[in-house]
Amino acid sequence: MTPYNPPSLDSDDTVYSADSIEFCPFQSHANFVACGTYQLAKDESEGDTVETTQTTEETLTAAADDDSDDDEEEVEPEKPMLRLGRLLVYDVQGSSDDSRKLKNIACIDTDAILDMKWSHQLINGVPTLGVADASGGLSLYQLKTGGGDLEMVTKYETNSDKKLALSLDWSNRVQARETPRIAVSLSNGDITVLDLDSASTLTEALTWHAHDLEAWIVGWNYHDTNVLYTGADDSLLKGWDMRMDCSYATFTSRTHKMGVCSIQSNPHDEHIMATGSYDDTVLIWDTRSMRYPLSTTEAGGGVWRLKWHPTRKDVLLTGCMYNGFHVLHYDPDWATGTIGSSFMEHKSIAYGVDWSYEPTTTPLEQPLVVSCSFYDHLIHLWRPKNMETEDASN
Repeated sequence: MTPYNPPSLDSDDTVYSADSIEFCPFQSHANFVACGTYQLAKDESEGDTVETTQTTEETLTAAADDDSDDDEEEVEPEKPMLRLGRLLVYDVQGSSDDSRKLKNIACIDTDAILDMKWSHQLINGVPTLGVADASGGLSLYQLKTGGGDLEMVTKYETNSDKKLALSLDWSNRVQARETPRIAVSLSNGDITVLDLDSASTLTEALTWHAHDLEAWIVGWNYHDTNVLYTGADDSLLKGWDMRMDCSYATFTSRTHKMGVCSIQSNPHDEHIMATGSYDDTVLIWDTRSMRYPLSTTEAGGGVWRLKWHPTRKDVLLTGCMYNGFHVLHYDPDWATGTIGSSFMEHKSIAYGVDWSYEPTTTPLEQPLVVSCSFYDHLIHLWRPKNMETEDASN
């Protein structure tokens, strides 16, 4: 079956290179989209021209090389490039797909952003966005009352050693908690878990060295938040248990053949998890037995992001760096994944992608999707092909 290629409903130029994008998950604010950008710029002493020279992962590789010992003749080091970012907010306007528009309503200068995620539970009654950045910081922003403006409420610096915060995940996606935890993965392979209290203060609960290379991704088991999973440039997928202070991995999988850069627990099925890798594959796992995956699907391009459908357990959205964005449909036993829709309008590296949480008009209609790409600094709004069968999630 040839995948459906949906048209772009609207697009916008983010100016800086876009790598992370998230719909607000609350129906009362479902029209708001946050987009994070990452840009390299010359030091002010050399001019203020902004220029992109490398992808996110290439930048990290270069930074690691710069830290290596070199016994050869010393040379004058180049000034390091500045990593700049902007946090953009869009209002998705229009009541039908024929009239959809992306209106940019806010722009906040930040450090370069590598990942963002909304809490799926209100924090102190307010939608709250977590942002991981190139300074190693985790910032929390909240939507101001009556509009789409974001206001920073706290920032936690995970390090002072030039480590980058590469990803984050909230523990409260399924299990509501008054004091949720946020896990952050770092470019030196460390994982930091932070507690968020009712005063919006972040406190470090635990930090450990999980991988010897860049820890691209961290994700909670949403149904058992004692457990979390990590993936890294060492091609390893690991499991950890907070009850054991994460002193050792509960499992280590070498099934992926290249770096593991995406993980997401299925919020609608307590035993299912998806992982993606630079090896172009999406693996589906039964978390009760992590020796072998239930299925392997070739998605192509390097699978940078995975997002389960807002209401269905059997539909998965993928961001495949050099092969666009795809919607995968799984059979009931998870043995086969097929591509139902492919959005190929982006002309650069496909990074960020997310589903809308706005209710659909029919049970078979798919939610809107927003996606972003790097060098062409574009975001697109689109809708995948309608489902052929009604929701079978629960």
